[in-house]
Amino acid sequence: MLKKIQALLDQLKNTDTRGDTPNENLSKLLEDAERMVKEMEDRNFDPQKTAAEKERDEAKKLLDHIKDKVSKQCDKNEADAEKIRGLLKDYEAKLKDLDKALKEASDLVEKANAQNGLNSKTMGDLQKRIDDLKKERKTVEDQMGLAKNELQKTEDLVKKLTDSKTEYEQLAAQLDGAKKDLTKKVNEISKAPGKKSLVEKAEKHAKELDKLAKDLEDAVKNASGRTEVRNAKDAIDAYKNITDAINAADAAANQARNAADNALNNVKNQGLTERAKNLKESSDDLVKEAKDAEKDLKDAADDLNDLKKRLTNAEKKKKDLENDLLDAQNQLKNIKRDDIDNMINEAKRKAASANDSASDTMDKLNAIKNEIDKINVSPVDSNLTNVLNDVDQSVKKLLNTIPSLNDKISEVENLTSQFSPISNISENIKKIKELIEQARDAANRIGIPMKFKGDGHVELRPPKNLEDLKAYTSLSLSLQRPGQDSGRGDGRRRRRQAQNKADMFVLYLGNRDSSKNYIGMVLRNGVLYGVYKLNGVEYEMKTDAISMSASEPATFDRVDLRRMYQDAEMILTKDITSTTPGASIKSSNQGEENKNLLDISPSDIVFYVGGYPSDFKPPASLNYPMYSGCIEFSSFNDRVISLYNFQKAEKINLETPCRRYAHPVDSYYYEGTGYGKVMITKSLPYLLIDMSIFSRSENGLLLYIGSEDKYFIVTMEKGVIFIHSNSLQAPATNNAKTFPTSDWTEIQVIMTSRGKILVRKANKEVASAQAQYDIKDFKEIYIGGAPQDLRERDNITMQPFKGCLKNLKLFKDFKPVDETVGISKGCPMDSLISRKAEFSLGSSLSANLPGFSLNDDVTLSLGFKSTDNQGLILQDKQQANGINIALENGYVILNFNNNMWKSSKQYHNGQWHYVTITRRAGRIAVIIDDEDKGQMQSGSASIPDTSGTIVLGNDKFKGCVSNLYTRRPNNLYKAEDFSSFQSSGDILLDVCTTDIPAQLMLDRISKKVDVVPVVNDTISACALPALVPNAYRMGGPVSSLTYSLPLQVLQPRPHFSLDVRTRSPEGLLFFATTRGGRSHLALYMSKGRIRLSVGKQKEIFNREKYNDGKWHSVIFSLEKKKFRLVVDGIRAQDGQLTNAELTSMQQFVSPVYLGSAPESMHKELKSKALPKQSISGCVRGFKMNGAPMSTPTTNHGAGPCFEGQTQRGAYFSGNGAHVIISEYT
Repeated sequence: MLKKIQALLDQLKNTDTRGDTPNENLSKLLEDAERMVKEMEDRNFDPQKTAAEKERDEAKKLLDHIKDKVSKQCDKNEADAEKIRGLLKDYEAKLKDLDKALKEASDLVEKANAQNGLNSKTMGDLQKRIDDLKKERKTVEDQMGLAKNELQKTEDLVKKLTDSKTEYEQLAAQLDGAKKDLTKKVNEISKAPGKKSLVEKAEKHAKELDKLAKDLEDAVKNASGRTEVRNAKDAIDAYKNITDAINAADAAANQARNAADNALNNVKNQGLTERAKNLKESSDDLVKEAKDAEKDLKDAADDLNDLKKRLTNAEKKKKDLENDLLDAQNQLKNIKRDDIDNMINEAKRKAASANDSASDTMDKLNAIKNEIDKINVSPVDSNLTNVLNDVDQSVKKLLNTIPSLNDKISEVENLTSQFSPISNISENIKKIKELIEQARDAANRIGIPMKFKGDGHVELRPPKNLEDLKAYTSLSLSLQRPGQDSGRGDGRRRRRQAQNKADMFVLYLGNRDSSKNYIGMVLRNGVLYGVYKLNGVEYEMKTDAISMSASEPATFDRVDLRRMYQDAEMILTKDITSTTPGASIKSSNQGEENKNLLDISPSDIVFYVGGYPSDFKPPASLNYPMYSGCIEFSSFNDRVISLYNFQKAEKINLETPCRRYAHPVDSYYYEGTGYGKVMITKSLPYLLIDMSIFSRSENGLLLYIGSEDKYFIVTMEKGVIFIHSNSLQAPATNNAKTFPTSDWTEIQVIMTSRGKILVRKANKEVASAQAQYDIKDFKEIYIGGAPQDLRERDNITMQPFKGCLKNLKLFKDFKPVDETVGISKGCPMDSLISRKAEFSLGSSLSANLPGFSLNDDVTLSLGFKSTDNQGLILQDKQQANGINIALENGYVILNFNNNMWKSSKQYHNGQWHYVTITRRAGRIAVIIDDEDKGQMQSGSASIPDTSGTIVLGNDKFKGCVSNLYTRRPNNLYKAEDFSSFQSSGDILLDVCTTDIPAQLMLDRISKKVDVVPVVNDTISACALPALVPNAYRMGGPVSSLTYSLPLQVLQPRPHFSLDVRTRSPEGLLFFATTRGGRSHLALYMSKGRIRLSVGKQKEIFNREKYNDGKWHSVIFSLEKKKFRLVVDGIRAQDGQLTNAELTSMQQFVSPVYLGSAPESMHKELKSKALPKQSISGCVRGFKMNGAPMSTPTTNHGAGPCFEGQTQRGAYFSGNGAHVIISEYT
């Protein structure tokens, strides 16, 4: 019957696809549906009457839904058509505007041509000036020729003086012999002092000549340094020649002065004074002529500067006209009808691709549903009524789960049918992937056994966190073997058949090549064995026989397997489906090999249950026939798992699966990965939420409630309850530590109509806040977490809640969770422990572990992860024995009882590494990652006394530690619970966010192709995020970019454009102010809308909201007395400026800001009701007047923009970026 209804649905879908009017075909289909429903009512289903009536009601609802869907789709199509008509009208109006703009541009081009004619005339005048300057240059060259002639005369005079000196020396030698002549000569020479003043005057004139030469040289140098003179090459050459001439004249004058000193006694006879006077007069004339030339050159330079300025202004006007024309042409090109058609076709193509993906997903889920549909309740003996009622409840819950999966697929189909030409297809594909993950999570919650008949198998999806699997494995499942049916037959034959089915394969998790690492289970003679192989060594554990029973009711035995490194334990609990389960049977094995990691490559791992495909060869210890009976999975590595979340399945549930009694539970386990959604169905003036919580964690998101533009979250941070909101200036708390707890804790959240928010623990207030909100705006509550889109929109980084919850109440009434992600029934205590911790500098964990001793044999293993090359990982000192594990320069250093080992390579690369230290009979060994045994070093280091307390971190380690295992008797086969340790400093449990920085990841991508460490390795692995080109990540009070520009760029008609992607409802995007702060130009977001604020109180905006995490294109500009804003091609109504406002807007000052404004402008922004801080998101493609602004003048806290999720942290660019931790004076 279900198939017939499904056929009707398909016919309706085909009718909707062809666009037929729901007339005769629909009537016929409705008549068929009514006939089938009547036939179902007439059938005699005594035990299933209730189920049949329920199916009839659901069929009627489905018919109503179909009727509503057909008419609704028609109305929607008409609305879309009307919307498209409106868009086409808008485009036609824009085309008219552009045609008008083109005409204006044409007029401007004509004006530009006229101006070019004037410029040509001006260029002619300039050329004439240049010709005049060349004539002046020729005059200067002539004067330089005269100067050279005078210098030649001076040189000839020097030569004559030299000859005279020689002659007078000869005369002096001749007069030495004649006393009379000598006396007479002396008398004549004695009169020489009377000529002293004349010589001093000559010296003074020479000095003045020297000074004038230097002054002239300095004047020439100063003139040559001017910008105008540098542009005139010929003038520079003229000045250079003048300088050389003056230097030569200076040298000649010095020589003349020296000659006068040497010929002091010959002045009278040779008449040198007169010659010096003539030389001075000639030099004075030369200086005068040089000054005249300099003056003429300055006049020519001033004229040249004026002409150059006029030419620059003309070129600027021409460039502005060209830019305006180019912008108009680009806008016209961007709205061509061909481009619109291409966009629509591309959207249709991607929508079809998304539909295909959704159809594939629906096929897989329908396969699950078809298998579950085989489960029917048949008449049973009255003595089993109570048991089967519980079974019926489980089946009904399963059947309720299947429609929820169909709802997910319907949501996918609706999503893919609502694409518009301007939609962001990648966001919709991302949403589809999220829905698929939610569907898989829902499949994991199906608590129904799966039946195998000895020829089928299931291939489960392999675990995502293979790094954790290396050290730790936790597996829980239930097994049932078919028993002997009552009735006639040969008993010996039945026993022989049962014996043949006693050897069966159960499961295999490991490498595709079975000669490598694996974990498996097998039945041999009905007895369950556990087998695991690590690095070539196989270990085996034997438990007991699995119970045999009929399928209705079935008896199940639970199997729990726990492995820590090379040690493992299996626990078999008999008959868990009864009210009194049997005793537990334990089997364990302690490996002695140092190589103890279950290392499996992601590309090679397989997970087979109940059997295996024909192309797989299991190891000899597991090579048995496929399983016959029922298997139900419960959990794997602290995560709920079901066989119905399979990757592949063959020949399963050929018969109705086993039915068993399920123990009732009243609590739910939150894995720390999801959330529970609760709808608010009552409209009251207050909100009251009650819940009971049990958790060993200190950090987590307890509750989220929000509206379109406001949100409130309740978190626990280091055990303290906080209230966060975008309506609060700071988080609210009473600083009372509440978690971890050793028992259930009552938490109550109250929101009153007066804006009061209270959080109470056992009727004691632990946090309160006052804020503005409207209770009616809140439609839903999220418990234990929040969806990813809300996290990104509101920038929530707190990890989801990990723990148990029960007694959830809304308005004092018990309220079931409407939608669950990452939540399962029960409260497994072993899954609540914290095996992982993140350390910061100054933090540590310490505990006294009973039974752990360093005196005898020792086995200690742990995992660590860090990007720092220094740090103390573990330390313990017990009397004369001590152990210390640390990082030094990236190498692992082990100090153990005065012995030291050093690793062979460095391990500070931000990836997980595992260290194992053993001591057997006094022999100590260390191994890292199953390969590095290190090298023994000489010397040792002292270990401080810890009084037998094991210490992790010890204030000197930044990174993560996980899976600490000491093999102490009190905690065998279990990791140490970090929540029971004493903590100091900043410690985060159950998370590890210390990964490779973004810049380091980019640097390494060209060096190797290894898998990049994950952001949250408890959830899934991820690839290196893609870098968005020419984009910056903004966020925080000081995140900003500044651009210093000439004022001409900002006047008179500035034009800006950028792309923005954010989920923030508030924040500043762009800000520029005028001189004195009287006016401004600001682009910002308010309540998700993009607004443009100009002047003092004038704003324009689009009514659409753009804080959806998608890229949006924004264009804003000043056009004479108008200011414009265009977002994604949609133009807001233009704003108008008065003459006074227009005048003030022409006085912009540099720089302009993207993101947050500096603190000096906060007062101005507050007075204008503008946000001070940047949005939290990305900005790319910033342009001014059409020119890309690729490099900002300064960058304050704006990092690169990546595709994908973000997390809390700081980005350092490596270009001088830094943080001041403290200042010392």
